[in-house]
This record gives sequence, C-alpha cells and structure tokens, in this order.
Amino acid sequence: MFHLLSDSEVALNELLIACRESVDHYQDATELVEHSDIAESFRQIANQRKLFLNRLESAIRELGDLPSVPDPDKEAGAMILHHLGAALSPDYTNELLAQRIAAEEHILTLIDQARATKLNPSCAALLTDLASHVAQTSKLFSATSIEPE
Repeated sequence: MFHLLSDSEVALNELLIACRESVDHYQDATELVEHSDIAESFRQIANQRKLFLNRLESAIRELGDLPSVPDPDKEAGAMILHHLGAALSPDYTNELLAQRIAAEEHILTLIDQARATKLNPSCAALLTDLASHVAQTSKLFSATSIEPE
C-alpha cells in the first residue's frame, strides 16, 4: 500500500533526521575538543536532544508515518571530515563551535518549516520546546570563544 506523506510528516521527518545527526555530532565532538568544559556541554546537549528524538518519533507516528533514519554514508562522511579537521588543527574547538552553531541554525529553519504546516497542539508545543532548547544552545555557543594557545 502506498502512502503519500503530508507536509507535516515530511517536515517532522527532516527535523528528526537533523536532530539525530546533531546528537551523533555532539557525541563525536566530545572526543575532538580539547576543553573539558566544552566537551561536557556537548555531552549535556546531546543527552537533552535525545529526549526530543523520542518525542519527535511519537509525533510522527501519531500522524501515521514511521520515523525516518539518517543516511549512514552521509553521516560517516561528515564524521571523517570532522576528524580530519581535528587532526590538522592545533585546536579544533572554535571550528567545532562554529559547526554546531550552523547546525543549530539549520534545525531552527526546519522547525520553522514544520510550524508552517498544519500541526496538532501537542506537536506545536513540542516544536516550541525544541526551538527553545536550540536557541539556548546557539546562544551558549555564540557566547563561547576559545583563544588559541
């Protein structure tokens, strides 16, 4: 049986994939960053973001769709690039922070796209919570700058 996805289902699935990738990247970045306080921030954000993954998956199922999964080849390629950058840089922290800020901005864009579709109130509340978390994360990283040694 063929099922056409609604705009809401497509938007939420894209958001779910981006959030899953962000968790993976935060977890990976904890091994690449040289500053323990930033590594701990990455761990905390990844753990908080995981809670949103479950909520997004539930929202997608409520709409009648199955949650999408990230492309493993794309994910592996991105991780290789991160590791290469870390290996070639004396302190990769500021680059990681810039990458994370860009990823958070992308997630905010996806949230806005999902909000533009017809969502039920619980899904709209989920997006509000996620947008708040993402905005706080971006604000934290924008205020963080590491001087090269």
